[in-house]
Amino acid sequence: MGLRVGYNRGSINLMDYIPDRILDDAFKRLGREALRDKLSAAQALAKIRGLRYLDDSSRPRAIDLSIRPWLVTSAQIRHFYRSIHLLAGALHRLRALYRAKPAIREILRLTPAQTQWLSLEPQPSHGPLSVMGRIDSTASYGHARWKTDYRMLEPNAVGVGGLHYAPTGCRIVQDVADDLLSDALPGCRITPTPDPRQLLLGELTLVARRLGCPLRSLALIENTDFTTGTDEFQQLAAYFKRLGLQAVVADPRELRLSSGRIMAGRLAVDLLYRDSELSEFIEIEEKGKPLRALKAAIRQGRLVSSLTWEMDQKSAWEVFTDERFAFAFSSAQRAFFRSHLLWTRRLRQARVTDSAGRLVDLVPFVRANRRGLVLKPNTLFGGEGVVIGRETAQQDWERELAKALRGKQDYVAQEVAKIASEWVPCLDKGKPEMRKRSTVSGFYFSSSGIGLIGRFSPRTVVNVSQGGGLLPALWVR
Repeated sequence: MGLRVGYNRGSINLMDYIPDRILDDAFKRLGREALRDKLSAAQALAKIRGLRYLDDSSRPRAIDLSIRPWLVTSAQIRHFYRSIHLLAGALHRLRALYRAKPAIREILRLTPAQTQWLSLEPQPSHGPLSVMGRIDSTASYGHARWKTDYRMLEPNAVGVGGLHYAPTGCRIVQDVADDLLSDALPGCRITPTPDPRQLLLGELTLVARRLGCPLRSLALIENTDFTTGTDEFQQLAAYFKRLGLQAVVADPRELRLSSGRIMAGRLAVDLLYRDSELSEFIEIEEKGKPLRALKAAIRQGRLVSSLTWEMDQKSAWEVFTDERFAFAFSSAQRAFFRSHLLWTRRLRQARVTDSAGRLVDLVPFVRANRRGLVLKPNTLFGGEGVVIGRETAQQDWERELAKALRGKQDYVAQEVAKIASEWVPCLDKGKPEMRKRSTVSGFYFSSSGIGLIGRFSPRTVVNVSQGGGLLPALWVR
C-alpha cells in the first residue's frame, strides 16, 4: 500500500521510500536566518545532552549533528531487519566453524591466549545471541534503488559506539526541526528509529531469563586505561537507572567475587555489558592483574557481548564469500552474501578467488588492482589504518602493502565501496551552508531487533573518531 504525502503544490505516492528531494526542498525554503537559528539550537542541545567525543588529548569535543535526518519507511525497517539478521546468524556460526575447519583458522585469526579465553565460555546455544552489535553499510534511503545498491562494509559486535548518541541525536532533530518535518510530510507520524538502548535492555533481559534470574543490576565495564573515544557509559548507566535497574560503570579490574556473586564495588551484579575487546582483557592479565570475577562471569554466560562475538573480524566476509564454505550457510544467506557483501580477503601469501571466482595470487593481485581496493586492519576500528587505493599513489600503495604483510596486525584487502553522499546543513564561521558529505549507515542488532545510526564526513573514511558527525534516522509511519 502506498503512502500519500503532501508535497509543494500537490502530492506524490510513496511506495516504500521517501525521495530525498522532499527534505532538500524543505531546507531550501527555510531561509538562511531560520537555518542558522536551528543549527545553533542543535549545537547547544548537543552540548547539554552529552553528544561529545574525547579527542587524542582526552579533551571533550562536541560531535557535529546533521539536522537534516534520514527518513526511513516501515518497508525499509522490515527489509533491513531481515537482512541484518541473516548476516548476524552467519556471524554466530563462525565460532563452531572455526573449531571444525582448519581452513577457516587461516582466515579468522586468534592468538593462543584468545583461544584459551574462548574455552571458558559455554558453547553457543539456540537461546538469545548474547550480543549488542553493529554492522556498517553503504545503505542510503531516499532513492528507488535503496533495496539493491547497498553493500555491507564490516561487522562490529563488541563495544559498539552510539548507543546514547543515536537516540539523543534523533530527539534533538525532532526538537529543533519538527515544524520543518511536519510541513514537508503533513499527516505523517514521525518517530525515532528503534532505540539501541532498548535493544540492549531487551538482550540483557533475554540472557537473564535464560539464566533463570530477573535482571535487577548491571555493570557496564570499560577499560579506563583508554581515555579517548566515545564517552557514553555514564549516560547509559543513568538511562538504565531511570528505568529502575541498578547500574554502575566499572573497570574490569574492579570486579571481584564474594560468596559466588560478581561484585562491582558494593553492588552484586546480574550481568556485565562490555565496551572492551578480549585483547584488552588479555593485556590486563599480562600486566599482572588477574580477572577472576570476569572469567567467572564468562563461565556463567553473564557477559554481553559474549566471547563468541570475537569472530567479528573484517575477514569474516572472506568466509561468507568463499565457495568452499557455502555448505555452512542457508540459501537465503548465500544469496544475500552474493548481492550485498564486498569482496574481502585476509592479506597473506595465498591463492584465493577474486570477485569473479577465478583463482589468483593474492599479493600480486592486490598490488596490481590498487584503484579498486582498500587495505584495512582486520580487527581495529574507528577508521584507523585504512588505506584507500584510488587516493594513494602506486609507490605508496606498494609500501603500505609491504608494511601490512610484515606487521603484527592482520590486514584485509577489500573491494572499494561506493559511498553515498547527502546534503548536510553546516555552520561555517557562523554562516549556514548546505554541503555534500559522505555518509554511511550503522545497523545495530540484537536477538530481537535492529536500530540505525548514520554518520557523515567530508572525508571518504566516515567515522566520528576521524572528525565525522552524526546523521539521525527518523521513522515515517
